[in-house]
Amino acid sequence: MRRFSTIILVIVMIMFFSACSSNTGTLKLLNKEGVAPYELSERDTYLLQSLGLDKDTNIISFKAPKTAKSLKVNVYVLNDNKTWNVMGGGQVSLGQDSNPNYKLEGTFTMILKDNYAINFNINTMGRASYQTDTLDVDHEIVASSKSFLTDFQRIKINKEIPVAMMIYDSGTSMRSYAMEDFFSPSKFKEMDLVQAVTLTFTDETN
Repeated sequence: MRRFSTIILVIVMIMFFSACSSNTGTLKLLNKEGVAPYELSERDTYLLQSLGLDKDTNIISFKAPKTAKSLKVNVYVLNDNKTWNVMGGGQVSLGQDSNPNYKLEGTFTMILKDNYAINFNINTMGRASYQTDTLDVDHEIVASSKSFLTDFQRIKINKEIPVAMMIYDSGTSMRSYAMEDFFSPSKFKEMDLVQAVTLTFTDETN
């Protein structure tokens, strides 16, 4: 619990440093509707590297369309039938009586843990924090591949956007995968453990 709190503090510091370095007093958010990797400054990157978090931390900026009422995060694990099972997630919503000036805009931060749990935070109109359960893996993991969103993506209401793929295997070789492979889970049939994280902007509050 203490380590988790420390990591959250680090992320807050990163956001603070980024705001200061831009001399605007605000985070470097998107100027158009969509999702994209958050632009880390050299100071941000150095801080993550110093704490050994640079390879297991992902920060995404998002700016939702006005029709979006909620942001839903799903964390999946691939089952033996090669279909996705939800292992965790979270959601933030504007609410029916919210200020009409409020909008879903901010950052999504994800931290991968050694026990295959995933901590994530949704930062918009405040912060919502979530954590998935740990996973027991029967195989000895030898190879792994972790891919995060690398390019700007437009938001389509009620459609999932894959933002992270984590692939683990007991073999000594691994092919490369694209983020779009989330929609074709059978492509991972030879892998021992596959996790995915998606963001969905919906037009409903629940």
